[in-house]
Amino acid sequence: MSSHPSPAGPPALERRLATILSADVAGYSRMMGANEEATVQTLRGHRAVFEALLKQHRGRIFNTAGDAILAEFPSAVDAVRCATEIQTALQTRNEHLPPDQKLQFRMGINLGDVVVQDDGDLLGDGVNVASRIQTVAEPGGVCISGSVYDQIQNKLTLQFKPLGEQQFKNIGQPVRTFTITHGERGVLPAGGRRFSAKSAALAAVAVVAVGALAGGAFALYRLAESKRAEQDALAAQVASEKAAVEEARRAAEAQAQRAQEAESKAERERAAAEAAKREIALQAQLQSAEEARRRAEADRKRLDDERQRAEADRSRLEKERQGIEEEKRAADARLASEKRAADASRAETEKKLALAAPAPAQTATSAGGAGSPRFDGDYAGSMCNFPENPARRFCWTSKFHIEGGGAAWSWMSRVTGKRASARLTITPDADVAVAMDGWNINDGSPLAGTLRGRASDAGIDAQGRWANGAPMEAHWTRVH
Repeated sequence: MSSHPSPAGPPALERRLATILSADVAGYSRMMGANEEATVQTLRGHRAVFEALLKQHRGRIFNTAGDAILAEFPSAVDAVRCATEIQTALQTRNEHLPPDQKLQFRMGINLGDVVVQDDGDLLGDGVNVASRIQTVAEPGGVCISGSVYDQIQNKLTLQFKPLGEQQFKNIGQPVRTFTITHGERGVLPAGGRRFSAKSAALAAVAVVAVGALAGGAFALYRLAESKRAEQDALAAQVASEKAAVEEARRAAEAQAQRAQEAESKAERERAAAEAAKREIALQAQLQSAEEARRRAEADRKRLDDERQRAEADRSRLEKERQGIEEEKRAADARLASEKRAADASRAETEKKLALAAPAPAQTATSAGGAGSPRFDGDYAGSMCNFPENPARRFCWTSKFHIEGGGAAWSWMSRVTGKRASARLTITPDADVAVAMDGWNINDGSPLAGTLRGRASDAGIDAQGRWANGAPMEAHWTRVH
């Protein structure tokens, strides 16, 4: 007996029946052109809601492109329930967005045959029809094909509006199309039973059986044509294949039973999950209330602390005010003492000048004296403080007229609102004495000073110190 290998050829494509959901954003290109960053951020938030509900309903995304999403479901009931819940959730989310940032998905759902790619992507009319149905859905709406409608009748409490048979581009046959409308008070209800996998499993068994029998018949045909002597062996092979088909049928029934049990378990788990979700929501509300109470308690404590700090600040400011008043009184007393000391210093200086130059200086711009008229005339120059420290040197212009060996003049001091003055005498021997009455730049107290120098036909040079020890000098040129 000889065996005959099966004809060589490409591997068979994997096909299966699947429920396909196609979704995209209405007006997405226009919104991206108007505000790209805000549109992308809103789409991310919508996609997070989309994917979370997709997992709850056993769906998987197998392809995306920009704003478009393609998802697969094992059940038409799950697909429709998921789509309506997504639209309800996104409608609530859109209510909190500005009008120009609201994103609305259009969705289409179809039940049909698909081809499975190696990477998990799906192709075929089942996908194409879902994509075409989605184009007739309103923004925020869901359209389904007749094949989906036939599966979910009496299983979901939704309202449908028939759109008739639609002819779509590149789809050979018209497609019965329905749109899902909202229920009362705008709520999209959920509920119903899940689609059983038993009939699908039995259909798979039938396909296997028919394929096996067809293979056996084909082998019989080839053997009958080639060798009559191998009929007995072929009959045994057919019997073996029939036994394999029977075994496959029993395995398929067992698988269908397991699938039904798994579906019942999943339904129980779903109910438990919903109960857990409600419990989590309740716990979240309780936690939120507790946090609000703690925040209120913290705010009350903060206000008490701020009140106590304000009281402490008020007490501190009152003490500071009293301290400032005491310092002011002390400063006034110190200034009075310094003024008395300055008056005494000035009196002493005047006494010394009187001894050095018996002729008194004239008031105003000139003062006559017993000095030699040799030096009488107009003088102009500058007087400078701190001549020993060039970095702190400060000079000011000075003009006066000598007559009878004496002069007196005044100018505005650097202490605001105060005037300084000087009285100059010249002896016949050209000795110069200058008495200064000024003000301390640091604290504004009166400050006296003296200068000594020599006069010549060209001018006068003098040096001296203020009563606080600060040096100064003066240089005047005679104006002819």
